[in-house]
Amino acid sequence: MSISLKQLEEGRRIAALVVRYCGEKYFPLFDRFDREVQRRRSAADRIEAALGHHAPEIQRERPAP
Repeated sequence: MSISLKQLEEGRRIAALVVRYCGEKYFPLFDRFDREVQRRRSAADRIEAALGHHAPEIQRERPAP
């Protein structure tokens, strides 16, 4: 089962609240969520940058008549 970026972002928000209200000892939990969110965003951004915002469609050769 794969966790979506949206789910990770929600987990990170909850982990941040835990750190705020329960103490710094829970920071490693937040840090793990935060690093994974950044890693996934970075990967997606890198793919988009490589393709450009308007990547041209691949033209396929037509078979000879």
